[in-house]
Amino acid sequence: MNRRIRIILLTVSLLLVVGTLGWLTHVLLIQAEETGRSERRIKVESLAHEAKLEMDRLLTAFITFEQARGYYEYLPFYAYKRPYDQRMDAPAPGEPARSSNLASYLPDYVTAYLQISPSGQVTGPALNKELSERLNREKNLYQRLNEKVSALISLPASGNLWADIRNEILHEVPEPEPPQDGVPAQVETVSSFVPVEDGGNLYILRQVHTNRGVYLQGALMNMESLNRRLPEQVAKALPQSRLATFDPAAPPAEEAGREGTLFFANAPLVFLPGNAAELPVQDHKQMLTWTLTLIWSMVLVGAAGVIWLMLGTFRLEQRRGDFVSAVTHELRTPLTSFSLYTEMLEDGMVPEQKKPEYYANMQRECRRLEHLIDNVLAYSKLQRNAIRRTKDTLTCQELFEPIAEKIERRLREAGISFSFALAQPIRILPVHTDAVAVEQIMDNLTSNAIKYARGENAKVQLTVQADRHNIVIRFRDNGPGISPKHRKLVFKPFRRTKEATNSRKPGVGLGLSLARDIARSLGGDLKLEFGTLGGASFLLTLPKS
Repeated sequence: MNRRIRIILLTVSLLLVVGTLGWLTHVLLIQAEETGRSERRIKVESLAHEAKLEMDRLLTAFITFEQARGYYEYLPFYAYKRPYDQRMDAPAPGEPARSSNLASYLPDYVTAYLQISPSGQVTGPALNKELSERLNREKNLYQRLNEKVSALISLPASGNLWADIRNEILHEVPEPEPPQDGVPAQVETVSSFVPVEDGGNLYILRQVHTNRGVYLQGALMNMESLNRRLPEQVAKALPQSRLATFDPAAPPAEEAGREGTLFFANAPLVFLPGNAAELPVQDHKQMLTWTLTLIWSMVLVGAAGVIWLMLGTFRLEQRRGDFVSAVTHELRTPLTSFSLYTEMLEDGMVPEQKKPEYYANMQRECRRLEHLIDNVLAYSKLQRNAIRRTKDTLTCQELFEPIAEKIERRLREAGISFSFALAQPIRILPVHTDAVAVEQIMDNLTSNAIKYARGENAKVQLTVQADRHNIVIRFRDNGPGISPKHRKLVFKPFRRTKEATNSRKPGVGLGLSLARDIARSLGGDLKLEFGTLGGASFLLTLPKS
C-alpha cells in the first residue's frame, strides 16, 4: 500500500472519529441542558407547592377561626342582650352594649376587618379614616364583591322547594322581603367565608342574609405581609418570588406564563417565581463539558500520536530508502575498482612500475569503505543508545593538539593548508569528555572539508576558545559553502544536495548528522554558522568540566 492511500485512509478515519465524537458531544450537551432545565423546573414547582401549602394552611386556619366569629363582631358596638339574630342594628341609647373584639385584634396579614351594607357603605370595628374614605369612594364595590361571593357559596334556602331549585339553576339570590317600618333587622342565614379578588386586593368575605338585604363581612388581606410569610427556603432560593392576586375571569398576565408559576385552586392567588433561571441547580452542562474536554483532549492527543507515528513511519521509510540508495551507490564505486584492479593484476595487465599506484588506490578505497562502515555502525549505536562512553579529564592542549596534528596530516595529503589556534588562557583548562568521540567529530568535519574545499588556495582554520560554560571549537573552510536553501538538509542523515550528488563527491550524507549526534551525546552541540565570509563554518561546543 503506497503512502498516498495510507494518508487518505488515515484522514478518512480521523474525520469519521472526530465527526462521530462531535455529533455525540452536541447531543450530550443538549441533553445536559434539558436535564438542567428539568431539574430547575422540578425544584421551582416543589418550592411553589411549599409556598401554596403554607398559604393554604394560613388561610384555612384564618377562615376556620373567623367562621366561628359572630356576625355582630363586625360592628364597633353591639347589644349583647338582644336575641342572637337581632344584633345587626346599633345599640339604642341606654341599651347595654359591648365593644367588638375585632377593635383590638388585627393580625399582621390583615389590613382591616370590613362590613359592607347593601347600600354600599363600608364600615368596620377599627377601620382607619383614610382606608374608609378610599373604599367608600369606589363605585360598585358592593355589587362586584357580592357577585363574586355569590358565585362561590351555596345559596340560602328560602323555605320554598321549587324556588330553591330555580335559584340553584339560575344562581340567583332570593330577594329579601321588604322591611316593615319599626321592625328591627333580623339575620336569616350566614354563609361561609370565601376568598375573592377585586382590583388587585384579596378579600376573605361572607354573606349575612337579613330581612334588609345581604351584608358582606370579612377582611381585607395584607399582601405584603403574606409575602413575608412565604417559607424561608422559598424566599432564599427564589428571592424575587411573590404572591399576587388574579381575576379568574380575566386572561392571565404575561408574568403568569413563566415556568414555575402556580395558580391556587381554592383562592384567587398565584405564586410567581420571578427569575427562576437564577435558581442554583447542579450544572450538568459544566460537568459534562469538563468530561468532554478531557475526552476530546485524549482523542486529539491520540490522533496527534497516530499522525506522529505515521509521519515517523514515513520518515523511517524515507531514511531507509535514502540509506539503501546512498550506501548502494557508495559501495558500488570501490567494489568496481577492486574488481577491475584485481582482474588486471591477476591477468598481468599492470606493468611493474604501475603496481604501487594500483595498490595505493586499492588501499584508499579500503579506507573509504572502512570509514563508511564505521560511520554507519556508529550512527546505528547512537540511534539505539548503545554507546558506552569512557570520559577522561584532559587539558585543552592535551585534547586538541593531537587532533590538530591528524587533521593537518590529512589536509596536507589533500593539498589543503591548515591553521590551528588554541587560545593561551585555556591551554591548561580541564575538559572531562570522550577524546575518541571528539576526534571522530573532527574527522568527519575534515572529510567534509576535503570533499568540498579543494582548490589552489583551499584553507581550513581550527580555533579553540572558551566562554562562560563551554569550550567553543570553530572549524572553517573557504570552499563553496552551503546555500541557504540547503542548510536544513546538512544534518539530516542520508540526505545530500543535488549539487553534491551531481558532482559525484563520495559519501552517503551521514558524516555531519553523525558528528552532531556525537556532540549532543557528549552534552554539547554542533551547528552551522550563518556567516558572510564564504565557505562553511561549523561551531562545536563542549561543556567545561
